[in-house]
Formats: sequence, C-alpha cells, structure tokens
Amino acid sequence: MSQTRLWRYLASVAILTAIYIGAAKLSLALPVLNKYVTPVWPPAGITQGVLFIGGRKLWPGVVLGEFLFAKVVLHVPLSVAIAGSLATTLQALVGVTLLRSIRLRPSLDRLRDVFGFLGLSVMLSTLVASTLGLTTLCWANLIPWSDYATTWWTWWLGDGMAVLVLVPAILTWSVLPRLDTRRERIIEAMLLLTLLATVTQSVFFAKTATAIAHYPLAYMPFPLVAWAALRFNQQGAVLATLLVSCIAIWGTALGDGPFAAVAINTDQALQFLQAFMGVIAVTALVLGAAVAERASAEASLRSSEASLANAQRIAHLGNWDLDLVKQQLRWSDELYRILGFSPAEFEPSMERLLTSVHPDERERVRELIDAASYFKQAFSTDFRVVLSDRSERIVHGTGKIIQEQGGKAARLIGTIQDVTEQKRIEQALLQSEAQLLELAHNLDRKVTERTLELEEKNNELARSLTSLKQAQQQLIQAEKMSSLGQLVAGIAHEINNPINFITGNISHITAYIQDLLDILNLYQQNYPTPPPAIQAYSETVELDFVIEDLPNLLESMKTGAERIRQIVISLRSFSRLDEADMKPVDIHEGIDSTLLILQRRLKARPGHPGIEVVKNYGDLPLVECYPKQLNQVFLNLLSNAIDALEERMKEEEKVKDEITLSGFSSQPFAIALTTQILSPTQVQIEISDNGIGMTPEVKNHIFEPFFTTKQVGKGTGLGLSTCYQIVVENHRGQLICLSQPGLGATFQIVIPLRQSGHRETSGYTGSFNENVN
Repeated sequence: MSQTRLWRYLASVAILTAIYIGAAKLSLALPVLNKYVTPVWPPAGITQGVLFIGGRKLWPGVVLGEFLFAKVVLHVPLSVAIAGSLATTLQALVGVTLLRSIRLRPSLDRLRDVFGFLGLSVMLSTLVASTLGLTTLCWANLIPWSDYATTWWTWWLGDGMAVLVLVPAILTWSVLPRLDTRRERIIEAMLLLTLLATVTQSVFFAKTATAIAHYPLAYMPFPLVAWAALRFNQQGAVLATLLVSCIAIWGTALGDGPFAAVAINTDQALQFLQAFMGVIAVTALVLGAAVAERASAEASLRSSEASLANAQRIAHLGNWDLDLVKQQLRWSDELYRILGFSPAEFEPSMERLLTSVHPDERERVRELIDAASYFKQAFSTDFRVVLSDRSERIVHGTGKIIQEQGGKAARLIGTIQDVTEQKRIEQALLQSEAQLLELAHNLDRKVTERTLELEEKNNELARSLTSLKQAQQQLIQAEKMSSLGQLVAGIAHEINNPINFITGNISHITAYIQDLLDILNLYQQNYPTPPPAIQAYSETVELDFVIEDLPNLLESMKTGAERIRQIVISLRSFSRLDEADMKPVDIHEGIDSTLLILQRRLKARPGHPGIEVVKNYGDLPLVECYPKQLNQVFLNLLSNAIDALEERMKEEEKVKDEITLSGFSSQPFAIALTTQILSPTQVQIEISDNGIGMTPEVKNHIFEPFFTTKQVGKGTGLGLSTCYQIVVENHRGQLICLSQPGLGATFQIVIPLRQSGHRETSGYTGSFNENVN
C-alpha cells in the first residue's frame, strides 16, 4: 500500500470512528431501558451501510468506535468494552457478507434485493450484537439475567430499525443518481419535502388529546411517502422514510405525538414507534422497488417495440391481429406503408384491407381469411395489392388462428410482406437460368471434346513421367551401388596385398623359428650347464615359456591372417565388380557376404542388444542370376529387417519402466534366413524378422517408388521398389511380402533356377537401405 493510500485509509477509519461515537451519543438522548440499551441504535445501520459501500476493510473504525464509546462514555469494564466492540463489528461484517452473497444492488431497484435485505440484514444479522452483547453485559452483572428477554427484544428492535432506515438511505444515495433538473420536478420535490416535514411535525410534535388519541393520526405521512416512492423512485422513498423516522423519533422521545398519548410510558411509546417505522420503511422500499421494476420493464418493452418496428421497416413486413370475438382489427405502422398510406391515417378494418387487394384476387384472399376463421386453417399465399397511386405491388400474406384453452378460435393473426423486388429478381433469375442452360449445353459438347484431348495428353505425360521416374531411379541406384562397389573393391584390394604378403611369409617364419628352436635345444643338450650370465638371462626372459608359447603365437597369427583373407574374399564376392553379367552362383555365398557387411549392426553394443541370425539353408544348386543385383536385394531386405528390429527396441525401451523387464524384451531379436527348392525350376529365399511389422495400408504401397514411412534423412523410398524391379523384371521372379503389425515381416524371393533366354540389363543396380519395412 502506497503512503497516500495508507493515509486515506487511516482517515476513513478515523471518520467512521467519529461518526460512530457521535451517533451513539445521540442515541443516549432518547429514553433508555437502562444506560446500556436504547430503543434506537443508529450506529448499527451506519456501520453496515458504510462497510458495504467502502469495503469490509474499514472494520477497525467500528471496533474503535464501539470500544471508545463503551469505555469512555459508558465506563464499562475493559473486558466488556472489548467483547462489545467485537460483537458489534461481527454484526456489521455478517450483515455485509450476507448482502454481498445475494449480489445486492445498492440501488435496491429489484424486489429480490429488497426482500433479501429485509430478511438477511434487518432480521438476521441484528441477532449477533443483541445476543452476544447482552450476554456479555449479563455475565459482567451490569444487567440482571431476569431482564434478559425484555432487554434483548429492545436491543434487537433498536438495531433492526436503525438498519431498516439508515442502510437503504446510505446504499441508494451512494449510487449518485442522475437528478432530474427540470423546473417542475424541482418544484414538486420541494413541495413534497415541505408537506412531508410539516405533516410529520404536526403529528408527532402535537400534544394529542386523549379523545382523539385512538385515531390513526400517525399514518397521515404515509400517502406522502408513497408519493415520493412513485414519483422519485427508491432514492425519494428512502429519503422520505428517513425524514419521517427522524421527526417521529424525536417527537416521541419528547413525549409528544399519538404514540405517547396511548402508551403507558415513553419506552412503550418508542416500541409503538418502531412498529410504525417498520411499516412505513418496508412499504416504501417495496413500493419503490416495484415502481423501478415496472419502469425498467416498460423501458424494455418500448425498446423491443422500437426494435420490432425497425425490423419490420427493413424487411417491409407488417403484421395484423383480428379479434374474432369483438371483430376488431389492429395492424402495425409498416402495414400502412405497404398499402401506400400514412400510419394512423384511418382505422384498420378487414374491409379496408380487402379493398387494397387487386380485384382479380380479392375474392380468393377473402375465402382464405374466412376458411382460417371458421375452419382454423392457416394460409400462406402471394397476391397483388393496388396502392393509392394506382401502382401494383406483390405481397406475401400469412394467417394463423390463436385458440383459447377450450379450443375456441379467439384471434386470427397474420403478416403481409412486400416481395415485389424478390419476385422481379426471381423472374430475372429464371431468364438468366434459361440462357445459362443453353450456354451450358454448348459448353458441355466443347468440354467433352476438350476433355478427350486432355485425357490423351495426360496419358502420354503419365507414361513419360513414369519412364522419367524409372530412369531417375536407375541413375540414383546405379550411382550409389557403383560407389559402394568401388569402395568395397578398393578396400578389398588394399587389404589383399599386405595380407597375401603376411600369409606367404608366415610359413617361412615358422620354419626359421623352428630351426632356431632346434639349435637351442641341441645347445641345451650338449651344454646342460651354461655360464651363470646365460642362465640368469634365460630366467629373466622365461626362456622355457617363450619356447612353449612361440609356436602357438605363430599359429594364432596364421589363423588371423586367414580370417582377414576370407573377409576380403567376401567383400569381393559382394561387390562382384567383375560379375555384371548373368552367371550361375552360390546364393548362400551372396547371403553370407551381405551378412558380413552388416555385421556391425548385428552385434550387441551398449543400449543395443544383439540380433540373432538363424540360417535354415537348404541344399541349393548353383542359381543362374545377376549376382551383383541379387546381392543388392539381400542388402536392402536385411537392412530393412534390422531397422524394424531397432524400432521394436525403441518401443520396448519406452515401456520398460512401466513393465518389469530383465532386458529389452523376453523375446529375442532375430532374423531368419531360409532357402529351399520349390520346384525343379524355382528356388525360394525367405528373409523374416520379428520386428514391428506393417499395417495393411503400408504394405499396399511398399513397392511404389519414393514411398517411405521413415523420418526425413532416414531413407528415400527407393529400396523396395528397386528390389521389386530386380526380382520381377530382371529375374522374372516374384517378391512377396507377408506382415502384420507387431508380428514382424517376411519377404519371399522366388526366382527360376535357370534364366533361359535371358536378356542383358542396362547396368541398373539401385540403392540400398533407403526404404520402409
């Protein structure tokens, strides 16, 4: 809170405290039941009104005001002063909270607000201070317990009357109403205040004689309060009530007025006055709210009527209403304008309406209206009307019967809308439509001819595009496979030369070392006792171990060199740069060489379990094929199988925290390779995996060029298309895919054992590892 706002808040609290103490001291001027309880307690109404308008944050002003008044003015004990201030503050806060809970409008212009205020604020919230405060005074022995009921009733009535009179005045005038500054209104307000003050003072400050004491003189101000409510809304009603209450309380306290004349004592007179104040205040509040609601409803009705009239004027739509019992007809101002007359130029009548109908259609319209009246048949029709200037207009009329509860026809209501322009537009549209139909007929013939020409050209373009795609695909695959073949062949050549050198010299090294070992053995036999220096050095180098391990070391080197030579042979077999033509080859050799290329992806590594390769090779003869192209098919299919297994590994990695797993999956990751002879003329190679599998939608498109389900940069979608072309077109075989989601995929390659009458290829090789699984 800024310093300015803090000072403003403290000033508000201080002002509320001062007002509270002043109002409390003023109430002591009235006759009291005892010095602690008065029949009217203005602070109760002031605190609720101020806290509602200014906010509940001003509650310290109520606490300080009550505490200082009780301690300084009434001289009650400290504990009683504290308890009384808390009870009074709690009552104000409860009243404000209850009013806010019903979303009370300060203007009190709704009956629901008035009744909510009377029930919650006047009757309910005032129970707090009267009960808690009086109980505190009785516990402190300031008031006898025997007087509890009488005192509580006086306290509750005093707080209730103060809330009833003061809170509405504070709330309604805090809204800052817009005052009517017209001269006649100002004169009327001044006259009303003068009469109200004069009559009230005459009634409550007169020494009423006993003979006329029983006459209801107290209610003489009542018509004036009603006048204020009816003419000046809720603000005038509460102001008039406050003025009458103040004069009546002061006069009764002085022993004047009608209530003092019939009461036993002043306290009883004030109780009669409280009833009088309650009647006037409640009546004024209810009457003011009812007047405000009626004014609001009338304003809303006038607004709705104005909106309806504007809508009818825009739509050129008028309505009429015929009372069948009284035979009285009413229609809207717009209907006058439709018929060519000024509004209210004559009284509406059915005959006058029919007179405006064109003579050729007048009888038909009359029959429709009569049928609707007697047979309760609704109608809707178009007809012509003749205006006063003899021009004709086309209108659309409707009619409908409104029945009473017993089913008797009570009213016939209807509408008449000027549709002349719409009819003209419809006629123009019909003419335009006829012209368009004729043009469309001619266009259809021309479009058909042009369509046939375009279809022929489109077919030619499609064939050209297909050829272009195939050529592009061949160029891409040829370039990639050529680069791969050259890379593999180069690596194989570079490794082959040094490994041949190593392999060729290992046998000579073995013979030389064996000769040296034999000589060393002869030395040991002929000189069993060598000099100490030789003996010490032999023990240092562990000569016996070297003699024993050296042949094993040479044998291990020989085995490693042989393994490298086999790898080189496999690389050369995969690349087959020297085998571009069709020839009989060992299919198993090509599969094994491809597996060797993919060995890195098959081995286990951190975060990647190994992939098991199961070989179910049959006894196959040499198969006549293009070895290089067939190796490419094996590479693409095996790469896709590995991709599918890696996708399955990722999926199981995501759920392994939710499911108790010892590894990635209880089912091993595997690729099965099966070869067999299907018939004397055909061989089948089957490659299966237990990866993620494919949906039927994906499987239907896998052999299309550039179709892929992989992420950008993971594949171009040419691999399976290339495989299909190699197997089906180049080898006159079949490539079959069997797959289901979650159950892996199986690719079956069926090719002939012999390619009789085979043709040369164009060097097409395709790409690898760039398609979907």
